[in-house]
Amino acid sequence: MTNLIPILIYLVASLLITRWWSARQSKQSGDLYQDKAKRFFIGGRFLNGPLLALTLVATYTSASSFIGGPGAAYKIGLGWVWLALIQVPVAMLTLGVLGPKLLAQRKAEHATLIEWLDARYQNSWLTKLALVSLVVGFIAMISVQFIGGARLFSGVSGISYELGLGLFVITVLAYTLTGGFRAVVITDAFQGVLMIIGVLVIFLTLLSQGGLTALMADVSAQSPTLLSPQGNDGQLGWPMMLSFWMLICFGTLGLPHTVVRLLAVKDTNALKRGMIWGTIISFLMTLIPHLSGVLGRALYPDLTIPDEIMPRLITGLFTPFWAGVLLAAPIAAVMSSVDSMLLQSAVSLVRDGAVRCYPTMTASKQVWLTRLAMLLITLIATYCAIEPPKMIVWLNLAAFGALQAVFLWPVLAGLYWPQISGHAALSAMLTGLVSYLLLLWFKPAMFGIHPIVPALLISMFGMLAVHRFQQVYANQKA
Repeated sequence: MTNLIPILIYLVASLLITRWWSARQSKQSGDLYQDKAKRFFIGGRFLNGPLLALTLVATYTSASSFIGGPGAAYKIGLGWVWLALIQVPVAMLTLGVLGPKLLAQRKAEHATLIEWLDARYQNSWLTKLALVSLVVGFIAMISVQFIGGARLFSGVSGISYELGLGLFVITVLAYTLTGGFRAVVITDAFQGVLMIIGVLVIFLTLLSQGGLTALMADVSAQSPTLLSPQGNDGQLGWPMMLSFWMLICFGTLGLPHTVVRLLAVKDTNALKRGMIWGTIISFLMTLIPHLSGVLGRALYPDLTIPDEIMPRLITGLFTPFWAGVLLAAPIAAVMSSVDSMLLQSAVSLVRDGAVRCYPTMTASKQVWLTRLAMLLITLIATYCAIEPPKMIVWLNLAAFGALQAVFLWPVLAGLYWPQISGHAALSAMLTGLVSYLLLLWFKPAMFGIHPIVPALLISMFGMLAVHRFQQVYANQKA
């Protein structure tokens, strides 16, 4: 329990610092919305290059990256590290492809991705499906973050999983209920810096246990295939590589919690600097934790739950006090994801749901309802996290894929193809979501290919088919 004291001090201190910083920036900025609700939901155009890079990578880096990813690397071997590195270009891809178009199109200010989709396509059924998909997908991903946070608390401090879950949930609520989007972004940036420092300290301390060569030799002695690019059981062939290029790289163009940050970018210069800094940070935050998971086998070869490798390294390599201090790094990774998803799902429920039914709702009531929605979503996600699986990486990737199957083509077509109608985009959403869920349930691995690949192809063909049908119908009518 003693090592919980430093992390509790950190959590309180970071909460106070980031809220003070957020309030100070808000007063200095002249580019804030007059609408109190929009100020809470999106915070104005305030993201410069470094801040954009930190919040983007910190949001994308989650329990899967710090708990599930190293756990998979521990179980599968070095091949999983190469697989994870596919996600390094995410910042460059997201900011380079989506950023300029969204900046050019933002004559009207939008507080949510769904608000933008509604303005672009003007299709009520598309808006409803997008809202339901976003909220359900985020609840699944939030529950994964809760599992990761609870395992960190329990693994490092020795408390029960249930108590760790309760402690983490209370922490999450303290962060999200006390600030809006601007506060969340500044918290992400603060915690992103801490993540980088923390993982470097953990990795360098791990290397001091004998050096990279010796640790790799110990891992190879357990099973030489652990150092194979194909993985411990040969499960990481080219079909899986293709799948992960789609799932954790190209498909991230359709993730709502990354896209929404582009609505708050200051200018094109911020995009360019964000691409450079984001790629560097993404490389460090991907390589080091995953490689630590593989090397951890040299010290702890017999873990029954692979996701416990990072907490075990922290408790095994450091004294209780410093273990508590370093616990802040993975906790920051989980917090920076869950606060963003919790805020965005709650905002979407209120902004894109309740306000549509009651357009005269005051800004103060919108903010109040958003906080209430956060509480309800937290309760549902906590219930889902009570019985966790042994490895959370697959659950997180499943939710990732569902969001991409719904949003990827409508977002890209909305920006780059003005002729695409709401009906065609709705077809992409429906065919993508239904095919993905069916494939995930009945055929989770067809010849080593993840369901996201055929689902995105079906989604694209569904959109093109409806678009072509509308063209033919319009020509016949003319």
